[in-house]
Amino acid sequence: MKKIYNYFKEINRLNETIRTGWIRRNVPFERLESVSEHTFTVGLLSLAVIDKYNLKLNIEKVLKMILIHELGEIDVGDIPIIDVERRKNKHEEELKGVTRIMNVIDEPWLLELWNEFEAKESEEAKFVFKMDKLGAVLQAKYYSELLNNNSLFEEFYNNAKELCGEYIEIAD
Repeated sequence: MKKIYNYFKEINRLNETIRTGWIRRNVPFERLESVSEHTFTVGLLSLAVIDKYNLKLNIEKVLKMILIHELGEIDVGDIPIIDVERRKNKHEEELKGVTRIMNVIDEPWLLELWNEFEAKESEEAKFVFKMDKLGAVLQAKYYSELLNNNSLFEEFYNNAKELCGEYIEIAD
């Protein structure tokens, strides 16, 4: 039971980790999206996209991958795509964090699935990668609408257009 509680304490830190992209772009809201909220919305978004496009993916694997894909950010924080310098070592730094977390809970599948996501080795991993980017685009659209300023959405949309593939139409 102690391992589960220690794991809970670790993953709970994602509730307090604010998505850096919103801070760097000076989104003026008192309360910005956390990594946990991002993960939750990407999960629900993915379920809707799988259904809408009648995709033949392993939904359990997709959801597990979504839930664990940000675990490395517990130790290194959220590193946005525009932070070129910090992204150079992103994979290695996050790998250390995910390995540490896996050792807290002693569940080797966490590290295996995370590595599969990072390498985009499966159709599920490629899909989750696209949904992760699309989630950010849609959050930018939401903030842009609240601010009545489309520039934030346009920046995210343009950066993710090629990465999100056929699903980018959802953001239009």
